[in-house]
Amino acid sequence: MAVFQGARLRTGALPTAAVVARPRAAAPSTIRANRRARPMGRIMAGIVIATMLGLVYLTQTLGSNATSSEIRSLESQRGTLTRELHRQAIQVEAFTLADVITKRAGKQGLRKLGASVVLPAP
Repeated sequence: MAVFQGARLRTGALPTAAVVARPRAAAPSTIRANRRARPMGRIMAGIVIATMLGLVYLTQTLGSNATSSEIRSLESQRGTLTRELHRQAIQVEAFTLADVITKRAGKQGLRKLGASVVLPAP
C-alpha cells in the first residue's frame, strides 16, 4: 500500500471558532421555471396538424368523388329509363289503334257489340 508521507496524526479536535458554517448551495433545478416549446415539440405538433388536415382533405375528396360517381350512374339510368318509357308509350299507341284491335279480335272470333243498353234503376 502506498502511504502518504505528509499525513500526521491529529492530536485534538478542531476549534469550534475555526469551523465556519457555510450555507449549502441548493441543487440545480432540472425543470426550468419558464416552459417554452422545444423545437422537437413544434415539429411533432406540425406533423400531427398536417396529418389531421390531410385526413380531413382526403375524407372530403373521397366523399365528393363517390357522390359525383353516384350522380353520373343515376343520370345514365334515368336516360335508359326515359328511352324505355318512350318505346313502351309508342308500343301502347300502336296496339290501341282501332284497325289493330279489330283485326286481332276477328282472329280470335270476337264480334262487334251493338249500341249500349242502359237499364233503369229499380
